[in-house]
Amino acid sequence: MPLRRDVTAVLGRVDMGKSIVLATHLVKSQFFDLLFTSDMRVAMNLRQVDAFRAIILHGSMTAAAQELRTSQPSISRLMAELEADIGFTLFERKAGRIRPTQEGLAFYREVERSYIGLETLSYAARDIRTFGTGRLRIAAIPVMALGFMPRCIRRFKERFPDVSVSLQMGGDGTVTRWMSSSSCDIGFIANMIDSPLVDHRSLYMLPGVCALPPGHRLTGCRRITPEDLEGEAFISLSLADGARTRIDRIFQDAGVQRRLALETPFSAGVCALVEQGLGIGIVNPIAAEDHRRSAVTFRPFEPEVMFHGHAIFPSHYRADPLVDGFLAVVREELAG
Repeated sequence: MPLRRDVTAVLGRVDMGKSIVLATHLVKSQFFDLLFTSDMRVAMNLRQVDAFRAIILHGSMTAAAQELRTSQPSISRLMAELEADIGFTLFERKAGRIRPTQEGLAFYREVERSYIGLETLSYAARDIRTFGTGRLRIAAIPVMALGFMPRCIRRFKERFPDVSVSLQMGGDGTVTRWMSSSSCDIGFIANMIDSPLVDHRSLYMLPGVCALPPGHRLTGCRRITPEDLEGEAFISLSLADGARTRIDRIFQDAGVQRRLALETPFSAGVCALVEQGLGIGIVNPIAAEDHRRSAVTFRPFEPEVMFHGHAIFPSHYRADPLVDGFLAVVREELAG
């Protein structure tokens, strides 16, 4: 392949840092030679592909237009031109909403591979200049990102001191979106979101604990049951969290009425609200560990309410010693 010969020649003449910059330029200049067949090359342009990728990543033409700083009609026109050029439909359009077709998803995977290659070269050049070695990009939901992940990163850095690590925090949907676009190397979520661009591994299944505010009458109990919380102000997780449904079902089965005082998407938020004396909550034990030095009292709750965790990866993931090494540290920390 001409591109490979060009890169090899350049690598033989300059040092690694400069070669990566030059290779990036070569890849960019031959982007369409790698991605598309010759009969598409003339009609298709990078602006169309940028618009298509932005729609997939942001979920709508309006959001894509905002990201690319153009108008929605312009994005719509670019998509119509792209579909005409490649000869198949990229999106289904129903009731003002769009959804990628199977052909559109397959096309996106090819587009993303090329973009990932360009981004990887750019990031690699930066990290070689700064650290002289690899990097690891982590995304996690708040219950893991606020306290648990920093502890894991500390242990990981003891084993890989020269690795550059970034940690991003978001909800299940945000972390899944980052993974589907390969913006991160590994993600940690509670509730699986179906995506053909993401693979996952089960990470943990832990029983929730009851969080009690300072001085509450139940702090003297060794365990808490639904009947203990009759009439109590209760701080709930959001309906989008699968644990919320499991918790509500337990109280319904027991015939216990709580006062649903507040709602928040995250166990860490429940703990913070409980500490202010605003109610009682049932939380992920990882959040309880992060708040063990606070004034909140945690007690086992029966019957058990299970909280789930998953590690997720881009669907094209291949074995990576840094990712695998970090996942091993996470499992060790969970076991501890």
